[in-house]
Parts: sequence; C-alpha cells; structure tokens
Amino acid sequence: MNTLHQHLKDPRKCKIFWSLIFGLIWLGTNIYVIMETPVWNEKYITAFILGNICMFIAAAYMVFVYRSVKKIDTLTESKIHHYYKMSMWILGLAVLLVPFFFIIHVPDTAHDWDFFVIFRDTMQLGGRSFTHLPMTEDELLYFLRYPNNQFFGIVYNTLFAPFTTNLSRIIATTVVAAILTSLSVLGGSLIIKKISNLKMALIYNLVAFGFIPFYLYGAQLYTDTATLPFVIFGLLFMIYALQSEKTSKMIIWWIAACLVVFFGYSIKPTVFIPMIAVFCFLVLNRKWKKLLIMLPIAALLFVGVHQGVKAVIANEPAFSEQANDRYNLPMIHWVTMSFDPINKYGGFNPDVLAYSQSFTDVASKKEGIKHRFIENLKEMGVPGVLVQLWRKIMYTWFNGDLSNFFYTYRHSNPFIFRYFDWTSFAPEEGNITGWLLIKAAQTLYWLAIVPLMWYEIFLGIFKKHKTEWFIVGLSMAGLTGFLLLWEANSRYLYNFAPIMLILATMGLVDFIQRSRRKNGISE
Repeated sequence: MNTLHQHLKDPRKCKIFWSLIFGLIWLGTNIYVIMETPVWNEKYITAFILGNICMFIAAAYMVFVYRSVKKIDTLTESKIHHYYKMSMWILGLAVLLVPFFFIIHVPDTAHDWDFFVIFRDTMQLGGRSFTHLPMTEDELLYFLRYPNNQFFGIVYNTLFAPFTTNLSRIIATTVVAAILTSLSVLGGSLIIKKISNLKMALIYNLVAFGFIPFYLYGAQLYTDTATLPFVIFGLLFMIYALQSEKTSKMIIWWIAACLVVFFGYSIKPTVFIPMIAVFCFLVLNRKWKKLLIMLPIAALLFVGVHQGVKAVIANEPAFSEQANDRYNLPMIHWVTMSFDPINKYGGFNPDVLAYSQSFTDVASKKEGIKHRFIENLKEMGVPGVLVQLWRKIMYTWFNGDLSNFFYTYRHSNPFIFRYFDWTSFAPEEGNITGWLLIKAAQTLYWLAIVPLMWYEIFLGIFKKHKTEWFIVGLSMAGLTGFLLLWEANSRYLYNFAPIMLILATMGLVDFIQRSRRKNGISE
C-alpha cells in the first residue's frame, strides 16, 4: 500500500494508474454490453458507438473538473468572480433547457408508475373534484392509499387544469419541473458560497453541470423534483438565519425557512431532515439564543402549515375522513415492506402491498402491519437483517444514474427512444445496448461523487462540527439513515442531489489539500 502511495506521488504514474482503472471499467462494461446486445444491426451498433462516446466524455469531464480545481487556485479574485457569474448563467440555462430534449412520452408507458398515474388522473379531472375519478386501483384508490400524494395531487390538478391536451400538459409540467430544478441547482451554489467561498461555488457549478440526473428528472414533475427547491432553499434560508447578526433578520429568515420546509414536508417528509440537522447543530454548539428563537417559530409555523394543508385536503370531498381511514396506508407499511423476507432488494413489493391493503381501517392496518414487521424480524434474525440492509444499500447507492432512464421511460424524442431508452417491462422496445452504456457513463461520475461526499460527511460531522458543514453532512447522513429503514430506491436520493454535490465538491478540495500537505507541497 505504501509503495502504491509513493508511486501515485509521481504525476505520470498517477495518470497511468487512473487510466488503467478507467480501462478496466470500460473493458468490463463493454464485454457485458456485447453479451447483452440481442443483435448487431444499425440500431445497436450506433447505440454501442454513442454509448462509448458518452463513457469517454464522462471520463474526460472528470479530468477537466479535477484540473480546474487546481487551476482555480491560481486565478485572481476578479477572474474567479467573472467565471462564477458566467458559470451561473451557463449552469442555470443548461438545467432549464436541456430537459426539453428528454421530454416524456405521455400518457402511457410500459413502466406505469406514480408520475403517469397522477398525470392521467388529473388530465381526466381537468380541475374538477377527485370524486369524478372511479374507485379503481390507479384512480381514486391510488390517492386514498397514498395520502402524501393528496395535497400534491390537488395542487397538480388545479395548476395544470387549463392544459387540456397531453402535449400541452406535458410541456407545461416540464416547464415547471425544469424551472424548479434550475433554481434548486443554483440554490446549491448559493449554499456553498455562503458557508465557504466563491471559489468553492465555482467548482460546485462545474461539478453540477456534469450531473446528468438533473437533465432527466428536470423533465418530470413528481414529488422528487417538486421537493428539490424545498430541501435546498429551506437549508439555504436556515444558513442565512444562523449567520444573521441582527435578530430581526434572523427571525425573517427563520420564518422563510420554516414555511419552505413545512410546505415541502407535506409533499415528502425527507424535506424535514436538514431542519433536524440544524437543531442538532445548535444544541451541540450550545447556541441557546438562536435555538430559543428558532423553536417557537418552527412550532407555530408547523402547526399553521399543517392545519392549512389539512384544510385544503378536507375541502376535497373525495378525501373524506371516512375514506382516508378506510384506505390510507400507514407509514409503517413502507418499513415493513422493505424488511420483508420475500422482498429481495428492499424496494417496492406488490405482495406486501396487497397484504397491507387487506385491512379495512387505519387502526387494524397499523396493528396488522406492525405484527408482520415483528414476525419478519424474528424470521430473518440478526444475520438476515444485516443481509437485507446490504441489499437496500446496494439498490439505493449502486445505481449511479439514480434510475433516471427507468423512471422517465419513455422519451418523446425519437433519437433518445431509439438509442438509449429501455426497460425490462418492454424489452422488445428501445435499446438495451445504449441504455447500459449511458448508465455506465453516469456511474463513472457517481463513483467519484459518492466517496468524496462521504469523506466530507465524516469531516463535517467530526472535524468541522462548529461550522455549517456539520449541518450539510448530518443532513445527508440523516437521509441515508432514513433510507436504511424506508423503502429502498435510488430515486429517493434525488431531492438531496445538490447537497450531495456540495459535499463532494468540498470533499475533493479537502482531499487535494490533505494530499498536498502530506506530500510537503505548499497550498
């Protein structure tokens, strides 16, 4: 190991080492792709070439980011400021416009999941009450079984009521999704600028530009994309509050942060995690005055927003208290489903869902599902639970594309559909060759992001606990812990993606600086 470290001090040997790593990944990927390719005609040969180009572009962009980090150190403040402004425009416009290249084909798809259900149901309603939906699986029953989508469904149904054709509505939803994504990615830049400096924000912009899931999920308006700004701007406003010197400004920022977080929480509970991290930060560092200001504001606004959301839902006759009591799935359902022995990867499982739906009221559901959960744990034992946790980690963290092509299948763009779309639900459609290679290209980038992110999480929690980096690191660690218990899905990482990139950016810089100090090189 020491010999390897000594060799990697030599830039030439370091280049050879990483080139070999890439070469092995590239070779292994291509061998597997060749084995999976059903036939070698124009369609698959073209996809093979395009996919390999994507892999080389991904590798080249990673080298570009690494070299840029070193180059930025030599720039003057005015140059950094100039490049930062330019990068904000380029990044913002890219994330705003490129999603239209990946616009989704509606209303039907081989992978018919929640996004398409909500799109079709609200299209059918056209702004009318949900009572107009039939009491069937993917219509009214869907919203009654998944209560977190009731408020989101009402907003969606109201906002897009004027768009009465599939084409006009998917364009409208893509516009909203792209705007929310673009603002959120830029919000991540503001966070790192606030807790670090302009140079770090510039590096973040470069890293974010190469993160492909922004461009695909930016074409899809579901709760993951919809809550992206609530996570990012909630965290940003809390940081502004923490750094405010005037009490009046601090109060204003706490109010803004709490409103953003609690509205986001009503759509997706993980939005609340950064606020828990802020609470831990204030307690750990004994910032009692700020804590005493935050807590009453948070308590009052949580009650206010919660009651407001409840009132909106209660105003919809289809979501009556009686109907919700009969059909709502309690939160323990998702935990039980992920730890069921029949569930081999900890994600969605229709058999467990059928069991949970067999009860006739919320109380009996909770009791029955809780009993099954306890029995599952007894059946698996400690070794089985550890194996299941590993499966969940694999399914959540080893999809470097965050399953973006899977959850946006399929695309209206004929080029994307012909060469890169594919799903096991319709293997005869699309192109498995291009799909595997574009997934591999994104995974290359992911393999750099995740270790750097966890390196910085460790530093943030244990070495920088007196700074806001503790909050950012603990937020990501908190989401990880939540997903160990919850239904496993790499898509559930997406609304924290800018936070992941913030941590990876700082992790890269900290790692480079540590290496320089270790090698006796001045900063």
